[in-house]
Amino acid sequence: GPDFGYVLKEPLSEATASLDSFGNVEVSPPVSVAGKEYPLGRILIGSSFPTSAGRRLSGPVRDFLFSQRVQAPVELYSDWLALGNVNEFVTFVPTSDKKRFRMLLASPAACYRLFREKQKEGQGEATMFKGKDTGYSGTDTKRVTINKVLANDVLAQQNHYAQRCIDWNRDILKKELGLLEEDIIDLPALFKLDKQGKAVPYFPNTVTMTVLAKDLGIPKPFGPVAGGECCLERRIRSLLEPLGLRCRFLEDVASYHGSLGEVRCGTGVQRRPFAFQWWHFAP
Repeated sequence: GPDFGYVLKEPLSEATASLDSFGNVEVSPPVSVAGKEYPLGRILIGSSFPTSAGRRLSGPVRDFLFSQRVQAPVELYSDWLALGNVNEFVTFVPTSDKKRFRMLLASPAACYRLFREKQKEGQGEATMFKGKDTGYSGTDTKRVTINKVLANDVLAQQNHYAQRCIDWNRDILKKELGLLEEDIIDLPALFKLDKQGKAVPYFPNTVTMTVLAKDLGIPKPFGPVAGGECCLERRIRSLLEPLGLRCRFLEDVASYHGSLGEVRCGTGVQRRPFAFQWWHFAP
């Protein structure tokens, strides 16, 4: 049609990897950084950074994105994940306050804090994965309790590593997007390492939500049920609903999560375009 176009970038001599997926090409909301305005936000891409070896976006795609100076890309470290996509640990939600948005980060540390809090309240035997007979990536879902998770030293070490990777990205995002700690919300998450030493979600990863204005389509985490309610859902609601957001938890274990995906992998959102002609904007 007259208002539609596309660009095709393909590698000629290298194989594509999962980092070439569009879950690994995100964009921030509009930001102001050190006096410089980015009215269309900044592109976020995942890489093997800070190491020289590992998976990266294919050359032609990476070169094309870095030529987009209006949305000058921020390179993050995502190769620690099995799929290696940035949307597995960061997303953004709109707010009606002065900041206009919050950045959400997956946080194993927040999950461990929540589980320890519930354990101290005498809810250590609260069970995860209720109603799910099969595990994910080898996870035994039979009688997985808060106590068992907290007693699993290997899982704790793996999540300490995952948290360090996320914290590395947190520092980069704060600097490159001009964010303060108050602009960031940590959502409880757990990971486990596969045979290649790459991280996969231990339970459905709530950060990989679909954002529809103030309605959030969030993967249902199937966390420990205490007091008749999933404590992960309760904590996420308490973090996001005060911002005027509506949390809708969607079951995606059979459809996406079991194949290393979540709700976002099978949904698309048609966005309303900007009123102004963005291609006339000079960086």
